[in-house]
Amino acid sequence: MKFIGKLSDLGETHIFQGLVGKLYNKEWIVYCKPPFKSAEYVVQYLGRYTHRVAVSNDRIEFIDNGYIVFRWRDYKDNNKEKHMTITAEEFIRRFLMHILPDKFVKIRHYGILGNRNKKTKLKNCKRLTGLKIEERFLSKKLSVEELMLKITGIEIRKCPCCSKGTMTRKLKLNPTGCSPPNI
Repeated sequence: MKFIGKLSDLGETHIFQGLVGKLYNKEWIVYCKPPFKSAEYVVQYLGRYTHRVAVSNDRIEFIDNGYIVFRWRDYKDNNKEKHMTITAEEFIRRFLMHILPDKFVKIRHYGILGNRNKKTKLKNCKRLTGLKIEERFLSKKLSVEELMLKITGIEIRKCPCCSKGTMTRKLKLNPTGCSPPNI
């Protein structure tokens, strides 16, 4: 291991071993939950955290005259459910604070699905498990249009009304409020 900054002293073996010895002598209390019943429960559990929005629609009580009333839990007050009334602008400001910055990854893969050598690892896994490896999927990266057509059968550039015309992007709308350049 490489220790830098304030931890650089831990790079010396006797100092590191001293720290490890102190940690072994400390009484640790470990709480372990019972395991999940199945993989489906694990996916449901993770889905609640990785795909939730800041405020779900069912928590919004009503919207009237530029104000929004919604339910929230006050964890400091014995987990009591309370109501809050704020302006629409403030609600939108708070909601937008929960949107991840551009190129920020919410879910990261590791192990076999980690980005580093993913194609090679998946190819080896398929070989070891006896699954057929289709080279055409490993060698060519599909565009968004090709992928959507393959998965859903829908050509996303075709007009959804007449299915004749082809839609083209004219400009990109930025959430920052700046005027976007023409593309």
